[in-house]
Amino acid sequence: SCRWNPIEARHGEIVSIIATPGASRDLRGFQFLASDIIALAGRQERDGHPVPVDGPGYSLLPAGLDVEARAMAPAGWRWRSKLWIVFLMTLTAATDRFGWTIGRFDPKVYKREVASNSDFRKFDDGLKMTIDVDADVLHRIQDRLKQAEEAGICNYGLHRQKSALMTCLVISPLQRDHVHFIDGAAGGYAMAAASLKAKAQVC
Repeated sequence: SCRWNPIEARHGEIVSIIATPGASRDLRGFQFLASDIIALAGRQERDGHPVPVDGPGYSLLPAGLDVEARAMAPAGWRWRSKLWIVFLMTLTAATDRFGWTIGRFDPKVYKREVASNSDFRKFDDGLKMTIDVDADVLHRIQDRLKQAEEAGICNYGLHRQKSALMTCLVISPLQRDHVHFIDGAAGGYAMAAASLKAKAQVC
């Protein structure tokens, strides 16, 4: 379970973008487009990465508390699981606040690893990214995407929101190979995909 607070935008807005190759099938043109969008996002701190370099804030009552408790214990014992989770989060937040460690676990180091291991940009059949950008950078990105869409180089969907959420894959917090996925907190990629699909239907 991810036990982090929503990550508020620090520069302006959290923007989720999906761009796929357009009708022209100009893959070279699409590669140039992706490079341009990444370069524009690069004008922001950490290339637009929504997670600050020192990591997100801990949530004492994580949104997935009920789900995690159900996974940990049968119905009659879930209250104990919830208390245990809240205790662990309180302890972790306190150690982070006062610079303590718990055995080999250092909360500050772990949070920095979370920031560096967070996947906010990916390439599948196209470009997907959730970035924290100011109004000027967002305007430039939108202009570049619209230009490419009109030229048939890409189809795109974009969704704006005030914060981001994190989904986590953590085998052990003591290992450094934990992975975290970033999405917009108000629909994110799902809303961007819906926007892309709606425009395709109009065409």
